[in-house]
Amino acid sequence: MGGKEHLVENTTQRIDKNSSITIQKIVDSLPFYVILVDPDHKILIANKAVKSTLGIDPEEIIGGFCPRVIHNSECAIPECPLEEAVEKGKGIEREYYDTSYGKWFSSAIYPTELKTLDGKIAYFHMVRDITDRIEAERNMEESLLKLQKITDAIIKTLTRIIDKRDPYTAGHQQRVSKLAVEMAKELQLCPNKIKGIQVASLIHDIGKIAVPIEILSKPGKISSHEFNIIKEHPFVGYEILKEIDFPWPVSQIVLQHHERINGSGYPYGLQENEIILEAKILSVADVVEAMSSHRPYRQALGKDKALEELKANKGILYDKDAVDACLNVFSRGFEL
Repeated sequence: MGGKEHLVENTTQRIDKNSSITIQKIVDSLPFYVILVDPDHKILIANKAVKSTLGIDPEEIIGGFCPRVIHNSECAIPECPLEEAVEKGKGIEREYYDTSYGKWFSSAIYPTELKTLDGKIAYFHMVRDITDRIEAERNMEESLLKLQKITDAIIKTLTRIIDKRDPYTAGHQQRVSKLAVEMAKELQLCPNKIKGIQVASLIHDIGKIAVPIEILSKPGKISSHEFNIIKEHPFVGYEILKEIDFPWPVSQIVLQHHERINGSGYPYGLQENEIILEAKILSVADVVEAMSSHRPYRQALGKDKALEELKANKGILYDKDAVDACLNVFSRGFEL
């Protein structure tokens, strides 16, 4: 590899007339490996970190063909951003896994104002070993996945507990959740909000665990006293769930799912914007499913009656957008 000392113009030029710092000294001071290459992948300069990162003596690769000496390849590897940087005239960055070294790297190539003796632009190629970061991210993703599975299992368990407690409404929460999710999609909510609605819907009646079974399963008309006991279940559900650090406002959704936009709901008589959107969606889905299904104190009223209720009280009891979303979902053939 002859002529190494003349591969690029002014590589030993001073930063200013009073400085003894050269380009070589600058790149040698960096903790990640840096090489200076021409558009044809010819190595012009290599810093000391090439040795510590790749086990290659930088002095031995000057003048060499980069893909051959770095990657043991006779042509540029697909991950190399040099050719794109040459074509676009700007810096290009990529991350890739190099099977030769069994490591992940972040590779960045930037054009410089330096030129080779034959007039070609020189490019700084900076590469960092990011294997530890990638592995840490993967471990984090695996941990989050495990946590999500645990959360899903807990939600299913809570749902089963409620179904066992009140067999007359078994499956109610699952059906409400199914409808609420479709309504949320119709409203084009973000995936995170949709997930929160799904989770809250699946456990929105957890507070009924505090309602005596005699009331839950009572045939015939419920007294005002018994109804007042039932009306406590959103607050009881909130109390049960509020200490769980969900990434969604689950306890608030559960607390508000019987509120109505004109203030006639319970437990607090909230109105309009005092009620969060997720609760407005859940309340509509809850009404439709409840009216469509059999209860100990009445026969099922049916889907059509439920949708008539929504239309009659749209903008009065129920949020207009939530009602429209529900009607649109059913118009496309949705079944509970």
